[in-house]
Amino acid sequence: MKYFYVVSFVFFAISCSAPAPKEKTVTVVETPVVSKKDSLSLFLEHYEKFFATNFNVSECPGAAVVIVKDSTVVYKKGFGVKEIHTQDSVDVNSVFRIASLSKGVTAVLAGNLVDQQELKWNQYIKESLNTFDLRNKEQASRLKVNHVLSHTTGLYPYTYTRLIQQGLSLDQIIRRFKRKGVVAREGVNYEYQNAIFSVIEKIMEKQTGTSFELLLKERIFEPASMHTASSTFAAIKSNTNVALPHSYNHYSKKYSLDRLHKNYYNVAAAGGINASISDMGEYLKVLLGYRPDIISKERLQEIFNPVICTSDKDTYVNLWDGVTDSFYAKGWRILDYRGRRIVYHGGNVNQYKTQLMVDPDHKIAICVLFNAPNPFNGPVIPTFLNYYDFYKDVLEN
Repeated sequence: MKYFYVVSFVFFAISCSAPAPKEKTVTVVETPVVSKKDSLSLFLEHYEKFFATNFNVSECPGAAVVIVKDSTVVYKKGFGVKEIHTQDSVDVNSVFRIASLSKGVTAVLAGNLVDQQELKWNQYIKESLNTFDLRNKEQASRLKVNHVLSHTTGLYPYTYTRLIQQGLSLDQIIRRFKRKGVVAREGVNYEYQNAIFSVIEKIMEKQTGTSFELLLKERIFEPASMHTASSTFAAIKSNTNVALPHSYNHYSKKYSLDRLHKNYYNVAAAGGINASISDMGEYLKVLLGYRPDIISKERLQEIFNPVICTSDKDTYVNLWDGVTDSFYAKGWRILDYRGRRIVYHGGNVNQYKTQLMVDPDHKIAICVLFNAPNPFNGPVIPTFLNYYDFYKDVLEN
C-alpha cells in the first residue's frame, strides 16, 4: 500500500506500523500571515487538505472526522465509502465501531454514577461482585474500581482476551478469573486489559439495578444527543447506515470487505460501542466539560487524573514529537505534550481504527474513525496537534 504524508507547515514522519526512524524530518515553508478573523477557517481548511490528501493516498475505504472548539462542532465530515467498490459514501451519520474508545465512555458513565453517589472510585469489586476471585484471594479482596479502570489490577496483560475472541460471555469469563495468577500487587504495574476492565459493567449493574446497555443509553447517549450510538451487535447489524469493516492484504496490496464480528460486544465496556461521527462530536462536548448534567467537571478531572506512569510501555505515543511522558488514568491515556497535558485514546477492533484527543487547556478536541487499517491512522492526531499549535496563539487571543 503506497502512502506519503503531505503537510503544509510542519510534520514529523510517524508510522504506526514501522519502527521509529533514527532521524526526524522537518519540512518548513514560509509562514502565512493569519488574522484573528480567518484563523479558525484557515486552520480547518489546511487540516482538511492534509487529511483528504493523505486519506486518498492511503486508499483506505472510509473515514469520518469531527472537531470541536470550545462548545461548538466546527468541523464534521465523512470521507470515502462505506463499502469498497460502491458509491455508497460515508456521511456524518454512518456508524462505526469505536473499539477501545469505549473505555473512555465507560469511565464517563462511571463518573456519572459517582456524581449520583451510586458508585465510589475506591469501592471494592467484591462489594458488588462477591463471586469474583483470583488465585491470589487476598489480592482479589483488595481490588477496587480504580484499579479496574486504570489497568492496575496486577494481572498479566490482556488476560483472557483469547476468551473474549472465542465468544464467551462476560459472566463465563469472570468465573474463570479464580484460576489466574498475578504479575504484581494491585496499583503497582500498568498492564492493559479488556476482560477485567469490563467487570465494571457488572459492578454498575449491581449498584443501579439497571443493565449496562440501558445505563449507557439513559445516562450518556440520550442526554448527549448521541442518536445513533449503541452497544450491541444486534444494533449495528440492524442499522442501514454502517461504514462496514475492510481488511488489507499485504500481498495483493488491496482492501476487501470484511464482515461484522460479535467479538468484544461480550465486553462492551472495553470495546463494544458503536457510534457515528455526529455522535462523537456531541461526546467531545461532554469531554470538554460543557455537559455538567451528564458528568461534573470535578468527576471529569478525576477520570483524567493520571493514576500510573506508562512511559516505558507506550512506545507508540512516545514517538509523537513533543510527548515527554505518558500515563493511564481511568479509561484514558494522558500525555505530557509541549508543556500541557492532553487526553487521548486509540482503538482497534474488527478492522476499525479509531482515534480521539482532547486538549482541555485549549478547549479543542478531535475524533477520527476509519473502517479499515491504514498507515495514515498513526500520524492523524500528532499532525492535528502540530497544525493547532501553529494557529493557537491567534485562535486564543
